[in-house]
Amino acid sequence: MTPVHANKLKIRSSGKPARDRNVVDVGKKMFVVLEALTRNPRNPPSLEEITHSVGLAKTTVYRLLNTMKEIGYVEQTSPNGGYVLSQKFFELSRPAVPHQYLMPMARTWLERLSLRTGGTASLGILDQGSLLYLAVIESQHPYRYAMKPGDYYYAHATAMGKCLLAYLSEEEVDEVIRTHGLPRLTRNTITTGTELLSVLAMVKRDGFAINVEENADGVMCVGAPIWGPEVRPMAALSISSPLVRMQGVIDSMKNEALRVARQLSLMLGHNPEIATPEGVQPQAPPPGIAAAESPEILAPVSGD
Repeated sequence: MTPVHANKLKIRSSGKPARDRNVVDVGKKMFVVLEALTRNPRNPPSLEEITHSVGLAKTTVYRLLNTMKEIGYVEQTSPNGGYVLSQKFFELSRPAVPHQYLMPMARTWLERLSLRTGGTASLGILDQGSLLYLAVIESQHPYRYAMKPGDYYYAHATAMGKCLLAYLSEEEVDEVIRTHGLPRLTRNTITTGTELLSVLAMVKRDGFAINVEENADGVMCVGAPIWGPEVRPMAALSISSPLVRMQGVIDSMKNEALRVARQLSLMLGHNPEIATPEGVQPQAPPPGIAAAESPEILAPVSGD
């Protein structure tokens, strides 16, 4: 019989679960204190009240509150008053909230967009100057250009990227160029800042972007911005397809992209009557398309 070595299994006589060394105790305590601040927002709790409700040492609670005051996430109503969450705390989650609503909302529309047009429908955002794909509904055609959610692409070489870059300031676009460059991916890729700014001005004027073999040979794409309550697009969508299949139906593809982008924008709380600070009105719906048109499945665009 093989002997059992004592160091293979350690039995804890206390019956308490083993402590997870990947969990930081101070982080847990900080969020316990934050939760205490949300229980009665009309009556900001004092240090003593927070200490009593969380069951931690008063010195620990004081240090945690003082740390969060120092970095701007907690405020005190007066030198000896109660504690409240600051505006900075609420701004921390604000950029993520619309995307949490957007993803499940957009998927059904993208699926129907792909079925309706026969192309690959995608959803993306600008992440530190690069285009990040959030969702991709692949075309059912055997020849297609497929991306994956989580993929990053150069924004200047994609229709969605240009839709999002178009509403940045010239200084912000210059910063993107300095950070990522304008590498040539195909013979049609934009490679100079002057050309990029000229194209972005047209995208901003027209409300959509077209990509003809700028990111990959043989692929054409049309993109449209998706607006939320903010003054800049929060995301963009696109339809991509082989160039030979898309050339003859580009107007129909453009109208489909604009239709779905506008509907998603309305669902996200965008007011199409309010122009952006630059005075540019987001693209109106194509003729014959109602603002609140439901996403019913219609016949594919002719030519697909």
